[in-house]
Amino acid sequence: MQILETHNFKIAANISGNKDSNKLAILMPGRLDTKDYANFVSHAKYLSQKGFLVVAIDPPTTWDSPGNLSNYTTTSYVQSINEVIEYFGNRPTLLLGHSRGGATAMLSSVNPAVSGLVLVNAAYGSPSPPNPEKVKDGVLIEYRDLPPGNVRTVEKKQFNLPLVYFDDGAKHDPVKTLVTFKGPKLLIIAKEDEFTSLGRAREVFEKLSEPKVFLEINGAHDYRLYPKEIESVDIALGEFIDQYLSNQDR
Repeated sequence: MQILETHNFKIAANISGNKDSNKLAILMPGRLDTKDYANFVSHAKYLSQKGFLVVAIDPPTTWDSPGNLSNYTTTSYVQSINEVIEYFGNRPTLLLGHSRGGATAMLSSVNPAVSGLVLVNAAYGSPSPPNPEKVKDGVLIEYRDLPPGNVRTVEKKQFNLPLVYFDDGAKHDPVKTLVTFKGPKLLIIAKEDEFTSLGRAREVFEKLSEPKVFLEINGAHDYRLYPKEIESVDIALGEFIDQYLSNQDR
C-alpha cells in the first residue's frame, strides 16, 4: 500500500502490474468499502496479468486514506478519480466500480482518458437514504466487515458518515452521464442484489450504445462473499478486455 498525493487528496492505493504499461485500471469500492476486500484483490491480480497497471483505492478519507470523513462525498470521489488518472499520465483507463463505486465510475466516464467501464452491482441512482434509527448527532453510524471481507466479521470498522454525503449524492445522475459514454461497457448484476433489481439493470443497459455486455451472476450485492462469483467476474473481465480493449496493446 502507498499514499498517492494528488492535487487535492492523499489516496491510499494498492498498486500492481506493469508500471510502464500503456493502460491503467482503477478499482473503485462502494460506499465505505475498501480496496483490501477479496473481490478487489482478485480483480487486481487478474488485471495485472492482463497487462494493466492496476490501482485499487480507498476513496478519500476512508480506511487507509487520511482525512476527515466529512469530505467523503460523491463529488470528491469523482474528483479523486480524475486526479488519479492525471497522476498516472492520463493513459487509457479502465474503471471498475462496485455499488456506489460503480455510480462514481459512470460519473467519471466524462474524462477523455476513460476507455472502458465495468460496473458490478452498480448503483444507478442517488445513495440509499440513511436509516433514521442509525442517525445520531448529524451522522449515520455504519459498520463494515474487516478485510479481506470474504466472510461477515464479528469485529467491524465503524464509520460516522456525515449526512452531507447524501445531500451531495442526490445532486448527481449517474445514468444520465453513462448514456453519453461511447466506449465499451460491461454491466454485471447479481440475481439477488438487494439494492439494484435485475430489471433496473436491464432497463439501464437497454439505453446504452454499443459496444456493451450484460452479465448476470449468482449471489447478492456484496459479491465478495461468493468466491465463485468473484471468479465469474474475473473471467468476464478477461473476455471483455480481449474483445473490446485489446487494441490498447498496440
